[in-house]
Amino acid sequence: MDQLTQAIINGGQTTIANVLLQHYREIGLTNAELLVYLQFKRLMDQGEAFPDANQVAESLGETSNTVFQHLHEMLAKKLLTIESITAADQKIHDRYNFDGLYEKLALALKKQPSEVTDTATASGENKRQKVFKSIETEFGRALSPMEMESISKWFDEDHYDPEIIELALREAVLRQVYNLTYMDRILLNWHKRNLTTAAQVEADKQRGIENRLNSAPKPQRQTGGKAWPNIPLFKLGEDPDKQ
Repeated sequence: MDQLTQAIINGGQTTIANVLLQHYREIGLTNAELLVYLQFKRLMDQGEAFPDANQVAESLGETSNTVFQHLHEMLAKKLLTIESITAADQKIHDRYNFDGLYEKLALALKKQPSEVTDTATASGENKRQKVFKSIETEFGRALSPMEMESISKWFDEDHYDPEIIELALREAVLRQVYNLTYMDRILLNWHKRNLTTAAQVEADKQRGIENRLNSAPKPQRQTGGKAWPNIPLFKLGEDPDKQ
């Protein structure tokens, strides 16, 4: 048996539906993202539920940051999720789930949505991507897959408005705390106080400033840095005890 035949047998096969190759651009998948997906699927078909992004990057001749960026884009477009499962060894493991890719593909094969719906969907995805990019810019690094999944949950499970998340990011940056845990506490605090829009958050902050100003002690009238003494008034020559 020659070397090529041996490699083919040992490497196994990765099957890709032709319908995906025909319509992948209709579901928002770019050429680069498709290649990333194929590499991840190859490793997953070989039994790796959570393949190493560095291994994928090596196969593609790209940097790991580039691969993470493509994963981030697929998470933002709901083509990918990251799940935590309990394996046979009773330990919790992470795994990639690309079911969203095929769910969108099924929708794409049905009747095309109206222009209004299509525009609204595109607008929503753009806002999500803007949030991801803003966080990466402020943190000064690429987000990890788990961080990407956490941010996606803010949208899909907690239904936070993108502008609210941007405000939480601003609060974290002002305090020089560059992590999602701190942002999550801010968002949860606003949610408990029923502050669900950026306008409500800004109004609440303004009320807080006004309340602090109103409750501050009023300064005494001073001249030359000293307070005036409390001096009783009476005419010269009069007995002050008779006043």
